[in-house]
Amino acid sequence: MSDITRQQAIGAQLEKIRSELSRVHHDINNPLSVIAGNVELLAELTRALELGEDIGETVSDLQHAVELLTEQVDRLLAVRGLLSQVSGQLDEAS
Repeated sequence: MSDITRQQAIGAQLEKIRSELSRVHHDINNPLSVIAGNVELLAELTRALELGEDIGETVSDLQHAVELLTEQVDRLLAVRGLLSQVSGQLDEAS
């Protein structure tokens, strides 16, 4: 297998990985957005109805968990960007 053919094969694999990362990001981000919206609603209801610290702390924990998950999901986009850079470098080299 020549170097150019090998680079093209690697480029194709990188593109498949990029595509899969985009799909995973989308598939996780959509339900996460629904969860985040519902947690925000719970937070507002908890405050409006003055449901107390116990529920407030639980809702706060949920909000923190959503933030952490959102950061991790966004990292998928960063990895996808890195793969794009590597793919571009392969294209330039061939």
